[in-house]
Amino acid sequence: MITLRFGVADLARTRFVISPLDHLMAGTAQLGVRQCVGPRSERWWRDVRRHVPHRSGRFLDLVNASAVGVPSFMAADLDAVRRQLTDELDAILALPQQAVDDDLAVFAGETELPSALARLRDDGSRGMREVSDGAWALFRSCLAPDWPEIRRVLEADIAARARTAARSGIGAVLGSLHPNAVWRDEGVLECTLADLEGTFDLDGRGLELRPNYFLQQGLGLLAGQDRQSLLLHPVGSPPAEPPARPPAADGLAAVLGPARARVLRAVAGSPCSTTELARRLGVTPPSASAHATALRGAGLIVTRREGKQVRHTLTDVGHDLLLDNPAPPAPAA
Repeated sequence: MITLRFGVADLARTRFVISPLDHLMAGTAQLGVRQCVGPRSERWWRDVRRHVPHRSGRFLDLVNASAVGVPSFMAADLDAVRRQLTDELDAILALPQQAVDDDLAVFAGETELPSALARLRDDGSRGMREVSDGAWALFRSCLAPDWPEIRRVLEADIAARARTAARSGIGAVLGSLHPNAVWRDEGVLECTLADLEGTFDLDGRGLELRPNYFLQQGLGLLAGQDRQSLLLHPVGSPPAEPPARPPAADGLAAVLGPARARVLRAVAGSPCSTTELARRLGVTPPSASAHATALRGAGLIVTRREGKQVRHTLTDVGHDLLLDNPAPPAPAA
């Protein structure tokens, strides 16, 4: 049993966090590696595995390298509670190599370090960059289409627990996360996780509560004397149904109109000139230019001059808008 000791400041600083990276790892962990994921993860992985890009191999190897779990540096330490995957990956890439090596050393124990972790240790920053690039490619190809719906489930779970906290206090929330998490009135949370043992004082940093859509059969805990402690837990009971991808509705077209939604997606393919954009869309250059001007005015694309031509590229806002509004599947022939 792991015991977490709360002070008054810890209760005040306990907060919910939504992490895309947590879900990417939980969704791709094999059931034999992490027993706390469940059928929901298995179904999702079966549906998306044919879309897994080759470049995500190092990330998947890291996630499934050890039955113990993933190195603690994969739990990004950030201030934001609604996080972007890019921010989490940047935080990991900014870690000093010594911190990475220290976390990997925990996995050596009395046996040989798993090969995927040994490679990561030996490759240094280049290996971490490959893991980060692989995570991003995997998210874009597999999780991004479902992420808006999953995030809505998480937000609903957090809202329900926030109402419990307002009505009965944060202790009532901590005691209702999972049967394996028991809250004691003396200010301790007792978590049963396999045969793990230990007692940790939160030291005024509080606890990050991370609801996880794919987590169904247990808890995930990362605690330490010198870092932010975090607890992964399933969404509330009864669990929400698996998110259904919108059949034919196009949220982007509803906001921008069908024509400009097509233009934004065409620019997302790769930076292009107005002539190239017109060719991709099958419209005249003046029409493509008019649409590009409207999207530029909305802050969704940026246009830069290169010699005699201009080139259109997505802004961060445009990128995020596309990420939350994937293109609907093409109708069957």
